[in-house]
Amino acid sequence: PSLGEMLSQGKNNLHAPWLGITSFLTVAIMLSLLIFIGEAIRDAFDPRKTSR
Repeated sequence: PSLGEMLSQGKNNLHAPWLGITSFLTVAIMLSLLIFIGEAIRDAFDPRKTSR
Protein backbone atom coordinates (compact mmCIF):
# COMPACT_ATOMS: atom_id res chain seq x y z
CA PRO A 1 0.00 0.00 0.00
CA SER A 2 1.02 3.59 -0.51
CA LEU A 3 2.05 5.82 2.38
CA GLY A 4 -0.98 8.06 1.86
CA GLU A 5 -3.26 5.06 2.09
CA MET A 6 -1.53 3.95 5.28
CA LEU A 7 -2.00 7.42 6.80
CA SER A 8 -5.66 7.39 5.79
CA GLN A 9 -6.17 3.97 7.38
CA GLY A 10 -4.48 5.20 10.54
CA LYS A 11 -6.80 8.19 10.66
CA ASN A 12 -9.88 6.03 10.12
CA ASN A 13 -8.81 3.38 12.67
CA LEU A 14 -7.98 5.36 15.78
CA HIS A 15 -8.52 2.26 17.92
CA ALA A 16 -5.36 0.81 16.30
CA PRO A 17 -2.78 3.58 16.79
CA TRP A 18 0.12 1.54 15.38
CA LEU A 19 -1.28 2.03 11.85
CA GLY A 20 -0.92 5.79 12.07
CA ILE A 21 2.28 5.78 14.10
CA THR A 22 4.20 3.46 11.77
CA SER A 23 3.14 5.34 8.66
CA PHE A 24 3.95 8.68 10.28
CA LEU A 25 7.39 7.46 11.35
CA THR A 26 8.03 6.09 7.86
CA VAL A 27 7.17 9.42 6.25
CA ALA A 28 9.23 11.35 8.82
CA ILE A 29 12.30 9.15 8.32
CA MET A 30 12.02 9.35 4.54
CA LEU A 31 11.76 13.15 4.60
CA SER A 32 14.70 13.44 7.00
CA LEU A 33 16.86 11.22 4.80
CA LEU A 34 15.85 13.21 1.72
CA ILE A 35 16.89 16.44 3.43
CA PHE A 36 20.24 14.97 4.56
CA ILE A 37 20.96 13.65 1.06
CA GLY A 38 20.07 17.02 -0.47
CA GLU A 39 22.36 18.83 1.96
CA ALA A 40 25.23 16.44 1.19
CA ILE A 41 24.79 16.87 -2.56
CA ARG A 42 24.67 20.64 -2.19
CA ASP A 43 27.82 20.64 -0.06
CA ALA A 44 29.62 18.37 -2.51
CA PHE A 45 28.84 20.43 -5.60
CA ASP A 46 28.80 23.99 -4.20
CA PRO A 47 31.45 25.94 -6.16
CA ARG A 48 31.49 28.77 -3.61
CA LYS A 49 32.54 26.45 -0.82
CA THR A 50 36.30 26.39 -0.37
CA SER A 51 37.92 23.40 1.26
CA ARG A 52 41.32 24.13 2.71
